[in-house]
Amino acid sequence: MGPYLKYTVLRLGVFVLCLVVLTWAGARGLLAIGLAALVSVLLSLLLLRRQREEMALALQRRVDRRVAQGPRPTSFGRRADADNDAEDAADDQRRGPAPR
Repeated sequence: MGPYLKYTVLRLGVFVLCLVVLTWAGARGLLAIGLAALVSVLLSLLLLRRQREEMALALQRRVDRRVAQGPRPTSFGRRADADNDAEDAADDQRRGPAPR
């Protein structure tokens, strides 16, 4: 299991556990969901530090690889460049020769 999925599953597990405990304690509806979200964030900060750091490291490696590869032209970028060139040519033709 990759670090992204592992951390996400653990975070969801902490949230669900908090929600079950708060519902058992009597909280209902949006109050239970809000409190479970707040408590699960705090618990995740304390309990899931190692998993969060693994995920951050994997994300940093991925970003470093992309930066090392340099920018990749996308088909959208090529189409936009072609459209801009066509618009510039049509505009130049409409305006006529540039004054000297």
